[in-house]
Amino acid sequence: MRVKVPASLLTALLLFACGSSVEGPVDQEQSESTLNTVPISSTETVPTSKTTTTESPKTSVTADNTGGPEFGSGGLAADLGSWADRELPLFITASHIEVSDIERISMFRSNAGHDYSDSFESCCSMKHYYRPFNYYEKRFTQTIFSPVDGVILYIGVDEDSGESSWLRDYREATGKQPPSDYLDTKVFIRPDKAPNLWVRLHHVSPLQEILTAVTPSSGMDQMFGTATPAAPGFKVKAGEQIGVGLGEISIERHLTGNGVPSPCTSIDTKNKWGQLPGCKAERQFHSIFEFMTDEVFSNYLELADVERNDFIISTAERSLAPLSCNGEQFETRDIGAYLQLQQNEKEASTPNISVPQQPNEPLPSPESLAKQQQIITSFTGEGSSVSQQLEISSAYGVIVASDGGPIEIGIDTGEGPRVIYNRPPGDGIATYESDAFVASDASVAVQAASSVSWKVVIVAR
Repeated sequence: MRVKVPASLLTALLLFACGSSVEGPVDQEQSESTLNTVPISSTETVPTSKTTTTESPKTSVTADNTGGPEFGSGGLAADLGSWADRELPLFITASHIEVSDIERISMFRSNAGHDYSDSFESCCSMKHYYRPFNYYEKRFTQTIFSPVDGVILYIGVDEDSGESSWLRDYREATGKQPPSDYLDTKVFIRPDKAPNLWVRLHHVSPLQEILTAVTPSSGMDQMFGTATPAAPGFKVKAGEQIGVGLGEISIERHLTGNGVPSPCTSIDTKNKWGQLPGCKAERQFHSIFEFMTDEVFSNYLELADVERNDFIISTAERSLAPLSCNGEQFETRDIGAYLQLQQNEKEASTPNISVPQQPNEPLPSPESLAKQQQIITSFTGEGSSVSQQLEISSAYGVIVASDGGPIEIGIDTGEGPRVIYNRPPGDGIATYESDAFVASDASVAVQAASSVSWKVVIVAR
């Protein structure tokens, strides 16, 4: 469990708790107006088997939907202003992914991936990434379910002029092409019990019957507020399969505007497109753990001793350690961003992972770790460290040995750092060997306790 910041510190926090990015004039004007209308957060108890608190409002009392709300042109409740002050129920009644398959989950307000923030905060990730075992093998086959009773009204597609980062990442890590029939989209579900928000499931290839009922819309149509919801849309029940893909998920409450989903989800986008409806509409993002029933959360308790707030970096914690962004990218990405649910499957089952040995035993030599593979370079250290830029002209792999934990290894190949190995606290020597990377300039970042000794070996593949 993470250390909680005392609530008394909240009174000293700035509104933009997440990051240190500089806003443009449009954002400053918008921020000043919202200070007088919608609270960014409050403290409320989230139902759980343990006593925890979260900072987002209106999450515990069932809203009165008798007769159903009137819907606006964008598909959400027409009177968003009145809904902004309503308490919402725990409407997430099913897991959107098989939790037993998940190795780790990014924390809300972390530096995982890229800036994904709402109208009130900036430079932080206000969603959750779910990392399954055998990530690259399951990338295009992981079953995704609807977490709510609701209706799918939008399928979002990007109009990228270049190659998407997820595709580059997949190709670099595997050397393979994605399946030709995989359609990378965003699926927007309006929950029946929370008609003022969207549950957004990212990087999903929807079932064909959903694509037949819901015509995809572009990010620019959404930004201009001209995208229209499918009529009548595609009804889903909690627990029903909606497609395959990643478990990346966000909860996006609309406070003003016409309710059309918006791609205005970073400080960089706000600065560039702040005058468009998609950026002017006020939205407040939430963690799924705020709205999850105890039954759903029990799936996580079966795997780890966790509380709901362990998956959420509070505004207080984030303000004490603000992030920095360059455009949409974090200057330091992924390091410390994930909560480990289970031991890495490779550590438990593959021959590349050694069984922990007795403490105080010296780390294996680079030659022993390489197992007759050509050594490009190696380095040894204790605690946290970042390597110099390495120029690697051939395909390569990374081998790690450590005499304890916690330790986390990240690699940056020019697209921002990403975590490749995470070991929880413990004693004894363990080793890890990565999949192959394509030739690239790279740097390796080690985040570890000061008492942990480690060795990193780069080998040719």
